[in-house]
Amino acid sequence: MLRVMSDVDFLAICRPGLVLKTRDRRAASIVSVDAGAGIIHGEVQMMGACAWRADGRYRDAPAGAAGPWDLMPPSRESPAVERAGESLADALNRGEPNPGCCD
Repeated sequence: MLRVMSDVDFLAICRPGLVLKTRDRRAASIVSVDAGAGIIHGEVQMMGACAWRADGRYRDAPAGAAGPWDLMPPSRESPAVERAGESLADALNRGEPNPGCCD
């Protein structure tokens, strides 16, 4: 059997108020978790009420196939990347003539 989702235990992760993303990058707000039934209930932008299985697959997906409404595991926050340049406001405040010009 082909595993569609990673080995993420969404039942352990999900709590009411948690916001995850779906595969199509919509915000999915978790409303409740029914651990006994293995179902996660939530609200998705522009869709309304939804439910997912314990592995994050959309409960009402045809034949249980992976799709755009599956939950994605929370990503680790990456450290801030320092930019090599300066801000446009700083460049304009230096007093040089037209710092954005290519000539």
